[in-house]
Amino acid sequence: MSKLETVTFEASKAKNNFGKLIDAAQRRPVAISRHGRRVAFVISPADMESIEDLYLGARAMEIMQKSKSLGVKASEAYLRKILHAEG
Repeated sequence: MSKLETVTFEASKAKNNFGKLIDAAQRRPVAISRHGRRVAFVISPADMESIEDLYLGARAMEIMQKSKSLGVKASEAYLRKILHAEG
């Protein structure tokens, strides 16, 4: 069971009504089911970007907790140095 409001298409209906499925996915995630069991989801590009942002943010937090971080000021100084470097 999804924790988000979804529309469900049976796999055969999804195949035969692909355009409607794509349109529905622009409004909310669409679950694809086969024999009453969810087998896939179709989501909008905006939803995918949100998922990517959440994943990358969580990954960055995990890396920061496991690794020694430079800190904000040292990172900014380093970035300024490489951005203003002359090659």
